[in-house]
Formats: sequence, C-alpha cells, structure tokens
Amino acid sequence: MEQNGYTEESYEEWKENDMRTELFAESMEELAEKRMLLGVLQDAMDSLLPEERELAMKVFGEEMPLADYADMKGKNPRTLSDHKRKVLSKLRKFFVEHGFEIDSR
Repeated sequence: MEQNGYTEESYEEWKENDMRTELFAESMEELAEKRMLLGVLQDAMDSLLPEERELAMKVFGEEMPLADYADMKGKNPRTLSDHKRKVLSKLRKFFVEHGFEIDSR
C-alpha cells in the first residue's frame, strides 16, 4: 500500500474524516427532524386563539406556575386551570389529526 502512496497516517486521517462525515450526516438528519417538528408545533400554536396561545406559551413554554399566571392576568386560578385543560385538549387533538401518537397520561 505504501508503494501506492498510502500510509498508516493517511488511512487514519481518511477514517477520521469518514467518521466526521457520518456524524455530520446524522446531525443534519436530526436537525431536519427538529425543524419539521418545530413547524408542526408552530402550526399547532397558530391553531389556538390568542389568549389560549398566551396561556400555553407562559404555562407550558416558560413553565410559569398557573397561580403566577392567574395573578399576572388578574384571573381566578380555577378558571385558568379549566382553560389550561381545554388548551391541552386542543393541542392533543391537533397532533393526533396530524399523525402523531400522544401519550394519554
């Protein structure tokens, strides 16, 4: 092999580059999947009414406690708890209609 210009070092470099290419391809695949899922999530959020979207963003996205959100909005926490359940139901329905399996816990 050395007669043809191949050395152990060049083989190791080729192998390392080949592994990098494989890892890059996997990360590109993961990135494409994440972008697709983010698009679906954006569509799901767009399907909500503005006040539902705000509740979802604060309580689910920013993980704001419902009691804090209720204080911020000057609303009864029990009422917002009902709204939260309705928003979750709408989002579940959206995802199921778009072919995603939802854990019903």
